[in-house]
Amino acid sequence: MISAYFVVSKGSGNIIRITRRESPPDDTPTVFNVPVSSSSQMRYDSIYADGEDLISLQRVTRLAKAGSMAPQNSCRII
Repeated sequence: MISAYFVVSKGSGNIIRITRRESPPDDTPTVFNVPVSSSSQMRYDSIYADGEDLISLQRVTRLAKAGSMAPQNSCRII
């Protein structure tokens, strides 16, 4: 199954793009990949539609624990 991932800049924490893949992409020295939940994607789409380009991961991702950067489980795209 294909899953969606936010590709996020390590420097700024801003989302660069959304990618869809069968397996998680590899992180690099400059970016990391975070599974996208359907609610996070809806928030991202809404913010982007309002004309914002620099959207932080923290703004669209509900954190599993207060103060944690661990995202919730990914959403499967069928």
